[in-house]
Amino acid sequence: MGFDIYGKNPVIHNTKYPTFNKYSDMDWKEKDKLFKKDTKLESKYWDESDKRQEDNKGIYFRNNCWWWRPLWNYVCNSCEDILDDDDMNGGSFNDGHEITEEKASAIAKRLFKLIANGDTKGYEDYHNKTMKEAEENNKGKKCGDDGWDWNDSYPFDVENVRQFATFCSESGGFEIC
Repeated sequence: MGFDIYGKNPVIHNTKYPTFNKYSDMDWKEKDKLFKKDTKLESKYWDESDKRQEDNKGIYFRNNCWWWRPLWNYVCNSCEDILDDDDMNGGSFNDGHEITEEKASAIAKRLFKLIANGDTKGYEDYHNKTMKEAEENNKGKKCGDDGWDWNDSYPFDVENVRQFATFCSESGGFEIC
């Protein structure tokens, strides 16, 4: 399970994806039939889809639940003056909570500042230490045993924060699905 984050009004830097643009609005059942007949077309469609997202970073951001939870916790702790309780809680579930463009922009600015001043790296170091302690604690135990420390399962790094900050800055607001 993961968290798919979609920009509501993303900045578009590049629109030139002929195969993707031609078939993107096609019904999935029709698309599936077409792609089963022409696997090269399917490959080209998905290659262009990936390139479109790479060129236009505000369209989509994804983390699996293991990466998302520490990232969102860091965002909430760092942006408690930007996000309200509904936003913080809404970001913990993938049920369509929306963050406004103003808040997304403020989150991006805050995260870029924290990356630049070393705060995010300091948190990454602390988080990695906590993960190692949890791994040591869990040696010889089975997942879910009494005393199991789930902190061994949730990675965090500066690059993931940077990618999310970039997404936020270009998303035009976003929806957490």
